[in-house]
Amino acid sequence: MDVLSDLLQRSRARGAAFSRTTMYGDWCVRFPAGGTLAVHSIIEGDLRAWTVDDPKHRVRAVDGDLLLLRSTPHLMASDPDAPPQPLPRSDVSRSASAGDSKSEQRAQFFCGAYVFEGDLSRSLLASLPPIARLRPRAGSALRSTLDLLVGQVDVTDAGQQVLLDRLLDAVLVLALRDWFTASTAAPAWLRALDDPALAPALQAIHAQPEQAWTVSSLAGLSHQSRSGFARRFTEVLGVPPLQYVADWRMALAKEALRDTDDSIGTIATSVGYGSEYSFAAAFKRLTGQAPGRWRTAQRNAA
Repeated sequence: MDVLSDLLQRSRARGAAFSRTTMYGDWCVRFPAGGTLAVHSIIEGDLRAWTVDDPKHRVRAVDGDLLLLRSTPHLMASDPDAPPQPLPRSDVSRSASAGDSKSEQRAQFFCGAYVFEGDLSRSLLASLPPIARLRPRAGSALRSTLDLLVGQVDVTDAGQQVLLDRLLDAVLVLALRDWFTASTAAPAWLRALDDPALAPALQAIHAQPEQAWTVSSLAGLSHQSRSGFARRFTEVLGVPPLQYVADWRMALAKEALRDTDDSIGTIATSVGYGSEYSFAAAFKRLTGQAPGRWRTAQRNAA
């Protein structure tokens, strides 16, 4: 399994809500923070999108554009000076001054609120800007999948929610792939996957975190010297190889502590620690709490 697929699956990404909305006249819609990622597909219209935190940075979106927004209150508008209103419950809304809809400016857009659960999504979402605008090419996999998703939103056949969730999964993966391919700010781990000197080691760390990895064993996966591999890994990933291993193990340990009833000893073994004591000591150095106390605090906060 590749690293992007691993992160998405372990983050348990799932579609939360869908809507297709048509607006007439001059309008401004406010979206509250919800889920962890909003997906907006502009079917028709010419509008602006911006976050509450940065109202001066407005992104223009037109027919065919796709917007990805990290979890934060944001607005979309045909007229940024129009009074903000909640997203209408009906699929059609008109401004207070609307007249004949045949002569009015019209906008139509699809919205999906996407939910990621767990700490593992942070490195993925942190690599996105607050608003990412994509222009899927005609005939591309992203364009075709997005059109199919939008066309299915109003269908009420059996199994429809599962179908929408799966289509949104596909849109998200394709959109992230396109964004990272074109972006100069792609996450370091994604750039490393294109580096034949690093990809085998990165894949192995994610696939087998319980292995007793050493710099030499990781270097041997791509037939490199220990020193050359360590230098290259640190340059590209920003941390030494064994620090990356430790960080990944701790991310998995947090997930298991919060979401399973596995014993601390079982979790310690599953992420590569030789004993419960060594795991507990490493965990406390990172979080300031023993694993059991951390687990209790997380569940009490839920």
